[in-house]
Amino acid sequence: MKFCLSWHEVIRQPQPSLPEYQPPVPMKQTDSIIEALSQLTELDATRRRLEVKSPRYQEIALELESVRERLPTAILSHYDQRVSRGKRGAARVRNNTCGGCHLLLPSGQLSDMRRAEVALQICGNCSTLLLPEDPKPEDAMPVMPAEPEPETAPKPKKRKKSATAS
Repeated sequence: MKFCLSWHEVIRQPQPSLPEYQPPVPMKQTDSIIEALSQLTELDATRRRLEVKSPRYQEIALELESVRERLPTAILSHYDQRVSRGKRGAARVRNNTCGGCHLLLPSGQLSDMRRAEVALQICGNCSTLLLPEDPKPEDAMPVMPAEPEPETAPKPKKRKKSATAS
């Protein structure tokens, strides 16, 4: 009886292959989540202004369902919980303030929002989902410089006459 294998037998045995490492694939990209969340906020606000029986209301309801399918359930549940209480589910940051409670956000949170790899942020005061600030119009499109004004020679200053008696 053999109780142990010789080293030749161990080396020659095929080693079980380990699965090749694949980094985890993110469920949703942050940019697409933020875009879908801003669309959801705009459509929800538009729907609230319309009458229930209007045909435009039904169109917006269908658009809302398609946008909601693109969002993760955790974000949707947080958004719905806020809206069910009569508050904003998500709000844009403007001038470094939360669009929901209008309080100044901490500088660390603002810098985290500017970084691309950081996930969605929540206001520490009102728990509203924070959407990043829209790019400023002057940042979005380059402004053409105005035509320079023709230079004119400055007028000479008049000298004051001295009050000395001559």
